[in-house]
Amino acid sequence: MKKTPTDDLYAILGVERRCSFQALKRAYYRQAKQCHPDRFQGDPAKEEEFKRLVNAFDVLSDPPRRREYDEALHSRTTVSQAAAFAKSAHAILDSVADDILEELIVGNSIPRNTNLQRLMLDLTNTERFVTFREAKDLFYRRHYREAGSLLRKLLRWSPGNILYHYYMGETAAKLGRYGKARKHLCICLRLGLLRSPPQCLPRVRKRLEKLHKKQGRLGKLFALLTPPEPQLLISPSERSRSQLDRTVSRMLSRQGGKARKKKRKRLKE
Repeated sequence: MKKTPTDDLYAILGVERRCSFQALKRAYYRQAKQCHPDRFQGDPAKEEEFKRLVNAFDVLSDPPRRREYDEALHSRTTVSQAAAFAKSAHAILDSVADDILEELIVGNSIPRNTNLQRLMLDLTNTERFVTFREAKDLFYRRHYREAGSLLRKLLRWSPGNILYHYYMGETAAKLGRYGKARKHLCICLRLGLLRSPPQCLPRVRKRLEKLHKKQGRLGKLFALLTPPEPQLLISPSERSRSQLDRTVSRMLSRQGGKARKKKRKRLKE
């Protein structure tokens, strides 16, 4: 299949494939001003163009998904297949769907009928979304101090966001500030208990266990103070819904794994 600009996420944003996050951000803001639906009285063609732009920025501004996309492109797959690979993710919360929802909720209240396009129509929310993606980009490039500075700013804006606390905890751990890391990961667990349904956050608990081991006896003491597993607090209906979310998440992960195996096989041929 021929690689067309309408399929290529880099072409949609008009950037080079090795561009920095700052170049991505500038390109997104520049093009968003040109096709923002509010400027064209809800023109369907402009709405579709804006959706493609938001999707391209969503994938390329997330370091793990951008890496998946680039690897798929290098393995001679089509750009459409590469974009599909980039949709796979490892959840921090209980499912990929929960991660997406948490990232869209930049405050402490849940906006009704929200989606990424509606979020990006709001300039205030867009600033927070882009700032978080910039913090993640810095984190994955091992610029931990700069990432921490942005995450502190985000937490002042939205102290109830689990993802912000998780990455602040991970950043603190990378800098050897284990007490601060433990503090933010414990906040994640407490916030998880308040979600509906409550979030078990197994990935966060595993990270806490590793931190406790590093801190020896003091870590064991803190482990006793860790919030309990929330499964017993979940009603039968909520448990079923949560299990369904996790099943869908596992299916997505398996599909991503199969795609990666096929990609490796093609590279060997």
